[in-house]
Amino acid sequence: MDSITFLHSSDWQLGMMRRFLGPDGQARWGQARLDAVARIGEVAEQTGAAFVVVTGDVFEHNQVERQTILRACEALKRIPVPVVLLPGNHDALEPGSLWTSSQWLAHAPEHVTVLTETTPFRILPGVEIVGAPWRSRRPLSDPAAPAYADLAPDPGGIRILLAHGQLTSLSGGMSEVPPIDQTALEAAVADGRLQYVGLGDRHSTTRVTDRIWFSGTQEVTSPEEDAPGNVLKVTIGEGIEVEPVRVGAWHMVDHRVELFDEESITALEDWFAELPDKERTYVRLAGDGSLSLPLLARLDSIIDAQGEVFASVERWAKFWTVRPAPDAADLESLQLSGPARAAMEELRQALAGGDEDAGAALSLMHRLARDAG
Repeated sequence: MDSITFLHSSDWQLGMMRRFLGPDGQARWGQARLDAVARIGEVAEQTGAAFVVVTGDVFEHNQVERQTILRACEALKRIPVPVVLLPGNHDALEPGSLWTSSQWLAHAPEHVTVLTETTPFRILPGVEIVGAPWRSRRPLSDPAAPAYADLAPDPGGIRILLAHGQLTSLSGGMSEVPPIDQTALEAAVADGRLQYVGLGDRHSTTRVTDRIWFSGTQEVTSPEEDAPGNVLKVTIGEGIEVEPVRVGAWHMVDHRVELFDEESITALEDWFAELPDKERTYVRLAGDGSLSLPLLARLDSIIDAQGEVFASVERWAKFWTVRPAPDAADLESLQLSGPARAAMEELRQALAGGDEDAGAALSLMHRLARDAG
């Protein structure tokens, strides 16, 4: 065989929920994850890929709704080449696994194979796939080793390992389960037992070596991910070529602002206006500074309005320290009397005593009074 081209994806996590998205945003984001799967099928057609591999966490968990499984099967039908799925930590081959459910067994497309053993699977003449499916969410040892440790080199053949988990070099010692031994993995590549290692679990596309890659998730899941939304086009011949191809459509953005005056508020408005794909973008704002009550009310109005335009706009609680700085003129401009004025004075005193909630309440009072006027 001169060369072979295939696609490597992972961490679809179909059925995932995100607390920062409202019902409408959640529905659109969930559909986008399925749409990205269908786009993998389009990339397969465009690139002449012979098959697609998915290295773990196809589903968010083993108890996803029936609708999620059925829609996943429909998306898989739109991939026109064989697809090989590896159970990961989210959808492990444990008792009650969705892979043995009546919904999956009845509706899974015929061209889709779920790897349930570590026995090499011959997908094409001269091309083997060997996988290390997770059998529980808490493996006791290197989750990849059972698939390749006892293999012998196959001269002239191509063997692809599918595995899921963190590498020793990337886990930072923070992994809750045993990581994959990178040194052993590289040795298996060097001695010819493996020609490519497709990894899942890390959501950002990551090159470990020229033959060991994390594909990353097909659609972004968190602002911390620096390279999500890709599928890898892998061509193995005399050498190897790996090319990320974008299939994701959503964006998750962190933005830090210093807010002290009207100019800084206007700059934030301009930043929002320049962002593309607003309906497919989640923004997490980190902010510091202090604002007068009128400017704080204007800021609240801007964020509320943008939250209707974007998929979601959220103040990042642990990095949001924008404080009210009301002066006497701000408060007198409310022209309140009776109990309302008494409440304002009480809040004013509480703010002077360092109560940040009092500042938020004064800001809301100012905004409501302004809107009523």
